[in-house]
Amino acid sequence: MISVLLLLSCTIVIVLSTQPVVSLHLCKTDNDVCVTNAVKAAYPLILQPNENIGAKDMDPLYQEIIEGNLSALKFKFLNNTVLGFKTCEVQTAKFVDNNEDILRIDLLCPKFKLHGLYVIKGQLITIPIEGNGNYVLDTKKYSITVDLELKTITKHGKSYKSIKGFKTKAEALEKVTYDLRNLFNGRQDLAEVVLKFANEHWKEVANDVQYPVLTADIKKIVNNANAYLKTIPIDEYMVQ
Repeated sequence: MISVLLLLSCTIVIVLSTQPVVSLHLCKTDNDVCVTNAVKAAYPLILQPNENIGAKDMDPLYQEIIEGNLSALKFKFLNNTVLGFKTCEVQTAKFVDNNEDILRIDLLCPKFKLHGLYVIKGQLITIPIEGNGNYVLDTKKYSITVDLELKTITKHGKSYKSIKGFKTKAEALEKVTYDLRNLFNGRQDLAEVVLKFANEHWKEVANDVQYPVLTADIKKIVNNANAYLKTIPIDEYMVQ
């Protein structure tokens, strides 16, 4: 039993010949230190593009559309650019209950910047909000936990690892700044009330709206990881 992150690291080192060699070692699922070190080595590399395997650049990360359909709030973010995933650091990584099909990764990210266009309508916690225009979101320190659900696939007689699903948790640890232009069709008096509320209650607002954005971003990173994973069979790096 070994870490799927060993697979990620091996795959990246082989495919990205321009990257520095990563020191690798086999990991048992109960060796959290080993698994964490493997994830730390792999994470920054899977964010990088490789045209040969269809991997995209993840920082900046472009999202054409992100939709949030919450019970009291509907929003769309359009033509989005997300900056900051390259600054995240892996704090810990482990297989949950020594199950090699569930990998939990804890990230600490010093900052994110998002900008694009928005359309929003509904209730922002306790106050009405409506508008469309340009937006900029700046965060400081963020904690993100991702649980990856893994599976083994067989192709041309070879076995490969793949990420088939994920769950996320996140928490804004420091101030988030919200700047939404043209709220209430340019009514500055109403816009100032909403923006003052959002920036004073940044943590509650983040908890309310972050998951549609985070889920869309992690999905793209997972797609990148799978692009690397499919390039190397398990038997080329795993001791059976």
